[in-house]
Amino acid sequence: MEEKEFNLWKLLEIVARRIRFIIIFVLLVTIIAAVISLLLPKWYLATTLVLPPKDEGLKLGWGGSIDKMTSLTSGLSLPLMATPTDVYARIVGSRALIDRVIEKNNLAEYYGIESRGDLYTRIDLESDYRVTPEGLMEISFMSKDPEMAAQVANSFAEELDGLNRELATSRARLVKDFIKDRLSMAAADLEAARRDLRDFQDKNMAIDLDRQTQLAIESAVGLKVDLARNEIELSLKEKTLTSSHPDVVMLRRRIEEIKKQINMLEFGGKDSTFLSLPISEVPQLKIAYAELTSRVQIAETLFRLLSEQYEQAKIQEMMNTPTISVIDRAYPPELPIKPQKRIIVVIAFIVSLVAAIFMALFFNYLENLKLKSPADYERARYFIRVIFGWLPGVKKTGDT
Repeated sequence: MEEKEFNLWKLLEIVARRIRFIIIFVLLVTIIAAVISLLLPKWYLATTLVLPPKDEGLKLGWGGSIDKMTSLTSGLSLPLMATPTDVYARIVGSRALIDRVIEKNNLAEYYGIESRGDLYTRIDLESDYRVTPEGLMEISFMSKDPEMAAQVANSFAEELDGLNRELATSRARLVKDFIKDRLSMAAADLEAARRDLRDFQDKNMAIDLDRQTQLAIESAVGLKVDLARNEIELSLKEKTLTSSHPDVVMLRRRIEEIKKQINMLEFGGKDSTFLSLPISEVPQLKIAYAELTSRVQIAETLFRLLSEQYEQAKIQEMMNTPTISVIDRAYPPELPIKPQKRIIVVIAFIVSLVAAIFMALFFNYLENLKLKSPADYERARYFIRVIFGWLPGVKKTGDT
């Protein structure tokens, strides 16, 4: 324990003996650091805060939306925990967007850089894109000119909105063209379905199958009742009259005519009319009629949906509203973000103090070396005078 206390005091003694050197060295380094921090160029950081668009839009007939189909993030399989805002943050750093910012602010001439690759590297170093926990996006740009810093930061937000609108319009145009083609096909299918239904109705005189069937059955029932009545009357007359009697002949002819009409109603004939729908063919006709009617209804529904979607797609293509909401625009900052003078001075002070103490210990070692090994001391003294002779107190120590 005493040994440690003795060593501590010995260390303090060495520091005290070299206190003048330590103070001068620390002050010199600290002053130099302060001067350098004042001479270093000032950098200003401007930040804009934006809210990327949500994937919402005009609803389609089946529950989708044109905006979802034309959004930049639609159809993307995002990684776990990733959000559409993360996608937009990546787009901000893309060359497609940076090229627009370069052209808008003439950054190639501003930096004096001809190489596109070097210009990308420079902008990447001076820009930053960050997604906040709230889902907003911060776009920052650093420049020696505060006006330029704010201008470029706002340009990133403006060009992101412009690029998003252009891509959305382009995708909306593709969607519109696709729907237009499908609409033409749907119109052709609808016309074919209506034509087939019309041909079926003309061929089978099937205008209203339910009503026609009802009328045909009612007519058949009436004819069969009339047939039964005439057959009864004929039977009665045949008992009292001869077979050549005019009344008997007339009844027989009437019965034959009624049977022909009943047969025509049940099985059809050459003289087809609205009421002469063959009852025996009603089940097959109903099935065929239902299939054709269903085909027409489906074609009409599809045509109506595609017509609505086509109009929505045309509206979406012509829309030019902002897609990026700017929450906070970037303004020229009043204070530079670097150099941080206080930090530079504090670090220089601490480092120089530690270095000065180590140098004081080293000088003490040299003094001990002079007593123990003069030859080694001379070698060390020569080295110190050549390398560190410019420092205050070093030459004097070397001559000791």
